[in-house]
Amino acid sequence: MITLLEVQNLQALSSEGHRLSPVINFELHEGEVLFLRGDNGAGKSTLLKTLLGLHKHYEGQFHFSIPPSQIEYLPQLGNLHFHLPLTLKDMLPTAQSDSPLLRDLDLNKKWNTASGGERQKILLASVLTKAPRLLVLDEPFNHVDKDSSQILEDALGWFLKTHPQSSLMLVSHRALIQSWPKVRFLEIR
Repeated sequence: MITLLEVQNLQALSSEGHRLSPVINFELHEGEVLFLRGDNGAGKSTLLKTLLGLHKHYEGQFHFSIPPSQIEYLPQLGNLHFHLPLTLKDMLPTAQSDSPLLRDLDLNKKWNTASGGERQKILLASVLTKAPRLLVLDEPFNHVDKDSSQILEDALGWFLKTHPQSSLMLVSHRALIQSWPKVRFLEIR
């Protein structure tokens, strides 16, 4: 079993040295799903950002056995009120596949008028086409309705099945409906 990520005594800190997360330890192996759960403000997103090099203040160690080019990150879809003079199609790679995420979407719709679910489907389809070894998703089911949420989960399940060498780190307040193989939970409290 190939280990993609080793984390030892990792704790995110503020620039002043204040604790932003608990200390965590884990290994993420090829083909696994690591589901980070916990209350709002527990430090889940900050831990993801620390691992990705986006948050620089921490104690402990972590090591990826894969290059950064094999890691894709989809942050929380936060501010939905920003202006992009683009269509949904403009947000996709030119070599877009027949992703089930794109079924029934009007790709000529303006980004500004698209729903949260439509935006999230486009963003997820875009990262899945890159077939990353590690996909890091921070609250991918936020700002989407129940049907879109199910479509996103189905697409992730299909990706894991067709890319058994890939792994997934996921932060979500929504419980998974499907039962994916090799899912582990890490409680962040």
